[in-house]
Amino acid sequence: MKDLNAVVRILLKDSSVKETVDNLKAQIQKSDEPFVWETIGITPFKDRFLPEIQSVWTFVLRRNTPSVAHYHPNSIQHTVMIDGKGKVKIAKQWKELRLFDPQDDESWYIIDKNVPHEFYPEEQEMIVISLHTCSSNELIEIEYDSGRQRSYEPE
Repeated sequence: MKDLNAVVRILLKDSSVKETVDNLKAQIQKSDEPFVWETIGITPFKDRFLPEIQSVWTFVLRRNTPSVAHYHPNSIQHTVMIDGKGKVKIAKQWKELRLFDPQDDESWYIIDKNVPHEFYPEEQEMIVISLHTCSSNELIEIEYDSGRQRSYEPE
């Protein structure tokens, strides 16, 4: 986790990441979707990542709105919450989300391939950073209940 903690600290200080988060906060106000997202280019940070990390995402999730239970058949997800308050359901286990703390490995949520998960923001928008073990154009999301499949990035 130490390498991932160092990368997230760098990301949080990066002006382009701050701008991305601000833009997403504005987008969620105009959207009917439960969340909005953008990928973060990892090239400047690639030497700091573990080799298995292939893409980084920032999500802003609408307050008081579940994200929809889903799973990723082709990626392990490493997630931290950088703002907000809420819960996550991973498989059948509920967890109160902790804000990212580089001194606390419990603030990381590791979700294996094919494990259903859903985020539940509370009274304010929730902002998370997710690191995936596949590239952004390969990430597949499958809704748990409907089986509907989504790819986030065009191929």
